[in-house]
Amino acid sequence: MIGIIYAIVIFIATFLGACAGLGGGVIIKPVLDFIGAHDLATISFLSASAVFTMSVYSTFKQIRNKVKFDFIMILLISVGAIVGGNVGSTLFNSMLSIMDEGLLKAIQAILLAGLLIIVLVNMNGNFKTYHIKNKLVMLIIGLVLGTLSSFLGIGGGPINVAVFVFFFSIEMKTATVYSIATILFSQASKLFTIATTSGFAIFDLSLLFYTLPAAVLGGIVGTFVNKKSDEKIIRNIFNVTVALLVVLNIYNAVTALL
Repeated sequence: MIGIIYAIVIFIATFLGACAGLGGGVIIKPVLDFIGAHDLATISFLSASAVFTMSVYSTFKQIRNKVKFDFIMILLISVGAIVGGNVGSTLFNSMLSIMDEGLLKAIQAILLAGLLIIVLVNMNGNFKTYHIKNKLVMLIIGLVLGTLSSFLGIGGGPINVAVFVFFFSIEMKTATVYSIATILFSQASKLFTIATTSGFAIFDLSLLFYTLPAAVLGGIVGTFVNKKSDEKIIRNIFNVTVALLVVLNIYNAVTALL
């Protein structure tokens, strides 16, 4: 039963991830925390696996659809994200070994809720945007994004979208494509770190038979909807989802501390 519930959650999450650049993990992580059926490390692993699977399909499909990318920018940010992914994963494992899991869960939820509020304000305010061209700055941005997404176990979708819009003046619909491509590399780094440290045998791998097909299906449907939808629809999906996630993360933080 729990496998079916996880599959439903991951399908919805990866659909929204591929459609609005949310990545999926930003939904999967707090929802699975809320369900409370597995420990923090297992949830982080399942989230990373599902998001990576969705991002592989979605990125490949966008390339086949001949969507234009600034490959240099994606490469630099992704390299930074790979390094950041290792930093974030190491930080997560270190904190998990020295503190109560409930406290770490609360820290993650509070930090994520705060970041999502900043994203909402930034995406819906009339703020000046920038056209960053400096390659070192791109690497640093990727490093920060990769560290945050890996530590929080979320993929980083809405944060990535906001960064691409704010720092590179990219339209939101296009930013979703860049976000997914960046997520692919950061989550690949996270899975590689898990493989070379604890390994995968400590997790209930039978759950992947439910979660990975759901992630692929979510990626297929979400990519199709993204292609057919205009900027306004994508923005509305993004805003509503992020607002609901702020509420859920605040709830998770409070319950984890009680």
